[in-house]
Amino acid sequence: MANLQGSIFINYRKDDSRWNALALYNELQKYFSKEQLFKDFNTILPGDDFVVSIENALKKCNVLLVVIGPNWLTMKSEDGTRRLDDPDDFVRLEVATALSRNIQVIPVLIDTTVMPKAMDLPENM
Repeated sequence: MANLQGSIFINYRKDDSRWNALALYNELQKYFSKEQLFKDFNTILPGDDFVVSIENALKKCNVLLVVIGPNWLTMKSEDGTRRLDDPDDFVRLEVATALSRNIQVIPVLIDTTVMPKAMDLPENM
């Protein structure tokens, strides 16, 4: 098993896998302290700057768990474009940042979700 000592960042799409991410967070609390786990709605306090909180968590994490549900790859924004194609999409930014910093990225596939193909992902992912 990979060394998961340190901070674990849980990346997910709220519209796709919110409850799965929460279940994963709750399960990980059996093995890691709350200080070692980062999941936005359990860690960012009201009034905190969301972007700064995400950046700080990414700076100290050594594992990024990417919760991938059935619509993770194809989810669209209000204008009809695929969210993952938006360079400012938080899911994309978090994964790309982790990869650029050589942080271990572990996909967590939900139910029957298949692993996205490299050709279907943005170049920086």
